[in-house]
Amino acid sequence: MQSSRRHQMGAIMAIIKSVVDRLRHPMGAAGLALAVTAMAYTGYANIAGNAQAPSAFSGLKLIDDKGRDFDFASLSGQPVAVFFGFTHCPDVCPMTLHRLSFLRQKIGPEFDRIKIVFVSLDPQRDTPEVLKNYMEGQPVRVIGLTGTEVDIAKMANRFDVFHEVIRVPGQDYTIDHTASIFLVDKKGRRSGEITMDADESEYEKKLRQLLQGSTNFHPKNQI
Repeated sequence: MQSSRRHQMGAIMAIIKSVVDRLRHPMGAAGLALAVTAMAYTGYANIAGNAQAPSAFSGLKLIDDKGRDFDFASLSGQPVAVFFGFTHCPDVCPMTLHRLSFLRQKIGPEFDRIKIVFVSLDPQRDTPEVLKNYMEGQPVRVIGLTGTEVDIAKMANRFDVFHEVIRVPGQDYTIDHTASIFLVDKKGRRSGEITMDADESEYEKKLRQLLQGSTNFHPKNQI
């Protein structure tokens, strides 16, 4: 993306130089018209490229709860709800799963079209086996993912997720992290967010919009 932007900037600077040179020439007016047309085309090409933005999951690599490389392409064409956490989480993560379970009952069977993805921020403790056991005990169907610290950090950065290990004296450790649910539409574009303090009506509204394909396009998809 950065190299593409540099290429476009270089092209624009070349056009500007051409304008200056042509203005010194008797055919300057014609040269200016040509330059404006070229710049307009460059802008159009940029807009067209943005319209075909890559999936929010493009280039990511994680492991599922069976120990296999997860195929993010399998999420294509389906609404997705992503949240981050860890299986030792004492409150926020269980609460999120409980609320999703409640919304499933309220929305009905259509809710099951949403692929719920849980990304562990604790690869040291959340092995595929631990994730598998944890997900099997949940009231809603969840895809559990883990991986290397580098790969997890890459996905967390993709969704602007803050996370920090907090050492607890005399105990193990906990993880402070963003507790939002990130919504991704059928085209793989980020289409909204449900924050931890959202009330029931906001939860329901945004999940129904996700199911209906209503998209609140998120510029951070341009990664």
